[in-house]
Amino acid sequence: MTISVAGGNAISWNIVNKNVSPGVSLKQKLTRKVAVLAKYLIHFPPETLHLQVVLAKLMKRDLYTVSLTLRIPSNILHAEKSSHDLFEAIDSAVAALLHEVKSLKADLRGEYHWKRPAYRARLRADEALFFSEPMAAGPQTHADMVSELLRVHNNQLLAHVRREVRIAELSGDLPRGMVDPRDIVDEAAHICLAHSDSKPVELTYELWFYQLIRRELARRRAEFNQERSLSEKPPIGPEQTTIEDEGYDAEQPLDLITRELEPEEDLPEERIADPSIARPDSMISGQEVVKMLQDKVYHWPAQEREVFELYYLVGLDADEIAMIQSRAPNEIEALIGKIQLQLRDFLRETAQ
Repeated sequence: MTISVAGGNAISWNIVNKNVSPGVSLKQKLTRKVAVLAKYLIHFPPETLHLQVVLAKLMKRDLYTVSLTLRIPSNILHAEKSSHDLFEAIDSAVAALLHEVKSLKADLRGEYHWKRPAYRARLRADEALFFSEPMAAGPQTHADMVSELLRVHNNQLLAHVRREVRIAELSGDLPRGMVDPRDIVDEAAHICLAHSDSKPVELTYELWFYQLIRRELARRRAEFNQERSLSEKPPIGPEQTTIEDEGYDAEQPLDLITRELEPEEDLPEERIADPSIARPDSMISGQEVVKMLQDKVYHWPAQEREVFELYYLVGLDADEIAMIQSRAPNEIEALIGKIQLQLRDFLRETAQ
């Protein structure tokens, strides 16, 4: 049975049975119950969501346990309830997960590319999400859900590590070409999958990924600096090169920065041309501007470079960066304010 709405968008889900044989009536009951979650997930594209339902029965105690695990773009929500009545356990688990969903942070931060323009179009059309028929196969464990979330974020995490490694190489904190960014991401993924119960409660899985990456990079830098000091060789100085990384889109950082410095909803066709501003075809190319900006950022203090990376290029907000770095939010906000002033000065200089 499918609970659907005309023009809606299907959310995938699957059922895992442990000593429970679900009949048609049970599947219908589950479909109706999970359907109430859909209207609270309108902020997310359906392809970024998945619900795992685990039905388990402890035979000796005749006790049912229902576990609901919902994967969203930045986190994994979980609710689990037990009862001697299976339907009562389902009702309680759905209610608990619904409470988690309702408490989701409204601001989607760096997922702006999911909101524009598809998200606004769906809201204008008043379309709804819905749960389709459960999948015949799907993630069977919590580790499977974490693995899938890692897969979704893999490219973004890898791009982040590549930029961080390149900066560390240019500053002499890492030997050139000796650290593979994929190894850093793989190590963070290994910790997530092997020790998922150690995730800090205050962090989403996405923020935990970045925190683990930050720690692994710090460990690699510390190892290299220790080996360098023991070898009694003079420290490696910064290389006078520009940042050009494999798989790195040079236009993307500039796009993210300008989105931050200008209102997101101020669409190009709605702007009035200012005659005092030079025409785009008379200015230097966007790629040249990005290279100039990268050279400038490279000379900033390490704290400012890291906040610049996480705020502008990754898309995290001040509170989230503070949690990753274990610092006070007002310290991060002060750094962001300082960076914004430097960026505005840079853009004015390049426009002249």
